Amino acid sequence: MASGKSLFIVFLTALAVGNGVGFGQKKAAQEPLFSPLVAGTFHKTARHAAATADERTKVVAKVFLEAAVHLDARPNYLYADLLTRAAERGDPEEREAMIRVFGRYIDKRSDFAVLRKAVRYFLSTTQSREARQQLLLRLFEMARESNPVLASELISEYAELVAETANTGEAAKNYEQAWYYNKYNQRAFLRFDELLQKEGRGLSAAAYAHNLRLAMDVNPVDIDKAFAFAQYCERVGIYDVAALGYEYTADLFNHLNPDRPLPASIYLPWAIACYNTPMSRARCLEIAAKVRKSGRFDLRMEGLAGAAAKATGNAEVGQRMLDAAGRDAARMLGSGAVAEQVTALQLGWFYAFANPSAEQALAWANRALTAEPDLHDAQALFGYVVAMTEQYDLAEDFVKDTPDNQIAALTRGMIELSQKNTDTAIAALKEAVALDPGSLAAGKARALLEANGSEYIPAASPQVVRRELEKEFGERVVGPFRPAADIFSAKLNFGGSEFSYGSDMESTLVITNTSGRPLVIADDAILRGGIRVDADVRGDVKERIERLIDTRVVPSMPVAAGEHAPIPLDLMTGRLRTLLLSYPQASVEIEFTVYLDPVVEASGEVRNALSGVSPVRTVVKRQGVVLTRDYVMQRLDALARGQEGQKIRAAELFAGLLVEQDHMTSAGPLYRYIRLDRPVLLDAVKRSLADENWKVRIEAMKALTLAGKLDYELTRVMSSNLNDERWPVRLMAVYLLSKSEDGLFGQVLDWSANYDSQALVREMAIALGGTVSGG
Repeated sequence: MASGKSLFIVFLTALAVGNGVGFGQKKAAQEPLFSPLVAGTFHKTARHAAATADERTKVVAKVFLEAAVHLDARPNYLYADLLTRAAERGDPEEREAMIRVFGRYIDKRSDFAVLRKAVRYFLSTTQSREARQQLLLRLFEMARESNPVLASELISEYAELVAETANTGEAAKNYEQAWYYNKYNQRAFLRFDELLQKEGRGLSAAAYAHNLRLAMDVNPVDIDKAFAFAQYCERVGIYDVAALGYEYTADLFNHLNPDRPLPASIYLPWAIACYNTPMSRARCLEIAAKVRKSGRFDLRMEGLAGAAAKATGNAEVGQRMLDAAGRDAARMLGSGAVAEQVTALQLGWFYAFANPSAEQALAWANRALTAEPDLHDAQALFGYVVAMTEQYDLAEDFVKDTPDNQIAALTRGMIELSQKNTDTAIAALKEAVALDPGSLAAGKARALLEANGSEYIPAASPQVVRRELEKEFGERVVGPFRPAADIFSAKLNFGGSEFSYGSDMESTLVITNTSGRPLVIADDAILRGGIRVDADVRGDVKERIERLIDTRVVPSMPVAAGEHAPIPLDLMTGRLRTLLLSYPQASVEIEFTVYLDPVVEASGEVRNALSGVSPVRTVVKRQGVVLTRDYVMQRLDALARGQEGQKIRAAELFAGLLVEQDHMTSAGPLYRYIRLDRPVLLDAVKRSLADENWKVRIEAMKALTLAGKLDYELTRVMSSNLNDERWPVRLMAVYLLSKSEDGLFGQVLDWSANYDSQALVREMAIALGGTVSGG
């Protein structure tokens, strides 16, 4: 083993250059270099470096990325990494350069997660609201044609800043523009409407319904969104669409909660919507049957079912149902006002509206009021029942102080009619309908309006709202519920199932939209873009690698029905890359498990966030290199006389065999392998490090990054690359040689940091510990 002094001399020898020019002759500074191969190598090296939390390696990653762009500025993926790394650093001095990169990166295929990080970084470098506004408008101009989703978010940010100045009119216009660019932008829609409301306006009912229906597309398994749409359709009188919406909500609830009964908060409005849809009234009986089957008794549901049966022409069946329900409820209550499944108030309502009987209604309403005399609902019901018996003066005492109560408003209308105050009565009856247009009480109010030459006309036309919905969503508007597994599929695609040593194992996660509606991937969508990949290596080498990849990728545009979103994944990374390249002769099987929006349970178990969607699992095999005399001779011959690609593959192989042998020597054999004479391996690697093709030398150095301490002879040969006229060679040599024994390369780093003709090499040397002199 060479002494520290002799090794240091090797390093200093590399500094001796002709005519005292120093690293990188002037000729090299003028030479334009282009190499997609080396650009790709630098990009991968940057990614590996950036995977650590160490600040120094993050700077190293930045230098390698910039070097890759110098060698080939065309690949779009370089821009994404440049923006991501710059956002992590947050350096204000880099902003203008990164805005130019941002402009080149933006298109409809851009990763929205990267774009958003970049925008946050740009904004963090501004000091005032005015500066942020100007910056947002500048970025908006870049995005408006190439990425409407980003344009929408940028103008939303701008609108928020405008709103802070109290210029609500201008802010509203900008929110409207944001909504125009991206109809799924909920924030823009809600803020636009909020500002219009402040001006006494507001959006149309059709716009509200359209927005609520789009929210169901964004996340088809969000029960709150489905329920909100159904509820709004019921409110504006589109009962058939509301019934479909509630049915969707019910199926979704059952999917999410297979062991829980459907709650009344869902099945009652569903039944009301069906009752108000003549063609769907029979569904009320089906819903009631399901409730009974679950072991529950719901008098309100029984009342709707009986009324629906009578309305469909089955008067006798309906009446039997109603009579039986009334008897069952009375039996449950006994002499009390509240039982486990029914109350006196509900039974009073039942005999007031579902199965009208003034005598029964009065008895049960009186019991409810006696039990809770201060309850407004009890007061209103009792007032109505008294009005049924034409005791209007007494009824008035119970409904005059019950605002926003439908039965109270109905009762006031009846009282006004008894006093011949038709106009006042009609106003009260219309108020009653408006409070809950689909209820049985509203039906009574509508009948009184019609009898007195009037009718209830809703503020929004149901026909207009329906037409607007049908334009985009079709005649049905709401399709049947489909679980997440039927909305999209995910698959990890490789170029094959078996790979050889040195293969990049290129893979793509393909998410296919199997629904009939657009698939949105966003913060509040069915998929949020989270991706975790674990790898289980089996065979000659065994290792479980968790979080091989843990990232977030968000396609900018929705995935159209039947289309797919391809997401490239670099699986030849991190610990797996080290493992596969360090053991060339190992035959292994690798099972990749891909989690979408992963959730880690308290037990440590990982699952997908979406119920019923299994992780994606794919198995590939890597066959170990079989060393024979002929094979080794062919590879050695390739190093001497092969083409560029052959030389590179041979260089990677011999470097890998050298690393493998070092591992086996230090830790013991892990599997049966052929051991080549070390001098043969060293000679092969040294030849690749001294090859006349500079790209071969860089690829050979890249292969040696997996090695531990560098052999003296390797260090000597590699050091000659510090004086290469091509800066990429010097860059890689500085990076690799910095991994040599502590303290012995410091002066070389200092020299490179001060005198190399290429700024990137100087920056790399500084990042690795080189010191810039004060002179």
